[in-house]
Amino acid sequence: MDSRLRQKLAERREKAALAGIEAGLGDLRPGGALEPGAVPAWVGEAIERTWDIFTEPAERLRDDTPPERLDAWLEDLLTTQGLTGRVHLASHLGILPWLECRAPGRADLARVRGAIEEPWMFLSSSLDTLVVTEGEYHYEAHVLRGGS
Repeated sequence: MDSRLRQKLAERREKAALAGIEAGLGDLRPGGALEPGAVPAWVGEAIERTWDIFTEPAERLRDDTPPERLDAWLEDLLTTQGLTGRVHLASHLGILPWLECRAPGRADLARVRGAIEEPWMFLSSSLDTLVVTEGEYHYEAHVLRGGS
């Protein structure tokens, strides 16, 4: 299979995945997104730091926490870090890596968790604060600021 055909197939898969994410997010997603080149360089570097086993998370939560408590924890975390109003949510897709959405409240976070695979990453609309949450043995939250 030639590379052009592979690229078209990959694009088609990503478009289908994006449609599924958007359907899952529903009215949380008014439209808009950060194109791949619009994401500040510090964001990728910060995400890589969260993968380092020596990087301590800002907060932890047991992985056997009931979903309602997980959603409350996520909502409190986002609010405390000032991620309110509009935010960017990582899609994990190359075509539109960061989707603009309304900051999810407690009742909305189950939809976010259902539409987007872990890690759940939220970037402030001002592009200066990043919250990365992930659960393996426990949920960890990393809070990173532009240039930090």
